[in-house]
Amino acid sequence: MTTSFIFFVTLIIGTSVQAKVWHATNTWSLDWERRFSQWVRTSRVHENLFTDYNSPYYGVKADCADTAYGIRAIFSMENSLPFRVKNPSGSRSGYGTLNNDTNRFDYAGPENKRLVAFINYLGGAVGTEHLNYHDTLPVGISSVLPGMLFTYKIKRDTGLFIRHAYNIKDITPTGYFDVIFATQVTANEGLPLSLFRGITFSNAPHSVWGFKRFKWPAYINSSPSQYPAGYGYSQEQFQMSQNLGPRGFFDKVKKTLQSVEETPEELLWAKLTTLCNAAIERITYVDQGVNHHRRTRRCMNYADYDAYSTPSRDKSLKADFESLFYEMGQIERQGLVGQVDYGIWDILTDIRSGSAQRTYESDLTNMCPIEYRPGVAIHLAELNRRMKSGLLSSHPNDEVGQRWGETTRGRTNCKVWY
Repeated sequence: MTTSFIFFVTLIIGTSVQAKVWHATNTWSLDWERRFSQWVRTSRVHENLFTDYNSPYYGVKADCADTAYGIRAIFSMENSLPFRVKNPSGSRSGYGTLNNDTNRFDYAGPENKRLVAFINYLGGAVGTEHLNYHDTLPVGISSVLPGMLFTYKIKRDTGLFIRHAYNIKDITPTGYFDVIFATQVTANEGLPLSLFRGITFSNAPHSVWGFKRFKWPAYINSSPSQYPAGYGYSQEQFQMSQNLGPRGFFDKVKKTLQSVEETPEELLWAKLTTLCNAAIERITYVDQGVNHHRRTRRCMNYADYDAYSTPSRDKSLKADFESLFYEMGQIERQGLVGQVDYGIWDILTDIRSGSAQRTYESDLTNMCPIEYRPGVAIHLAELNRRMKSGLLSSHPNDEVGQRWGETTRGRTNCKVWY
């Protein structure tokens, strides 16, 4: 009996040692890409994918790049498909890729937990630079589908860079994007993913950054000439963005992807909704930085500043204002103002002017209440005024009132890292 028990334990341990993260029996193809795209659109991919205790993928600590890798890896495991990313250490260890065949995560237990451990390991090994340079490829605008990515890299005045990656969850009939993504704060604090609906992007593609899709494992080290027909590989977005500029480029993207053309009023509503959502989301991001500062009571180092500051988001918020005002100008120049409800137009005109001139303050506030601290709410016209006046602060060591331009007194003297 003792001998049998020892043999049984040995057998179990031996089997576990040989266990891969998962065993792949299928191969990536255009049909599997279509299924992946459809899957990303469903409720299977949601904000609490990594934070719901009942989720099989509970425990993933993901920033933006990790989320992109994680979503792709989950679909791969659930459908017995291979998953490989280029190993950032090269092949010095004998492994050219990090892939589902590794058995280094046996300690985590069952297959889904091995996957969680694998994704968390990837988070420490690769990032948005690696994602863009090695594991994804650019696609033609007409080939953009749910499940693909939009990434950007922008340079600050200090010479340092900000990078980000969005997962395209869906594309609306009018050509806007629903995106799901994470940030460094998401990973640091174990927060749910963020889901934005009906947005446009503002940072134009360049170099290897823009609309991307994952390479199939068999093509990780292949040249573009070896990619299969129908793969959608194209460099066109980079030349288009250079020729058209950011606004012209994304307008072209929208018109290419839309199946329904907007009326002038629908267009303005879409721009207003995007702007309002971005302003309200800023409340969360600012509070995260303020709360972290109150916990630590010190000037933030580079890593914390990178996680909790908002220069990129504030730049995007400014771009959302400018996009709305640009479309209003286009409608005026084309003589189409009469196709917009006059009450809506008056509100938009006040937002553009930065004060309530045609409407009541209460109407502006009710349109989009931005309650950035208890009992204190401003409307978009006032936010526009503060932003144009340079009153908003992106620095996470500033307090709430300073972050929102309520006052500039007592602003932090802590280092601005970028």
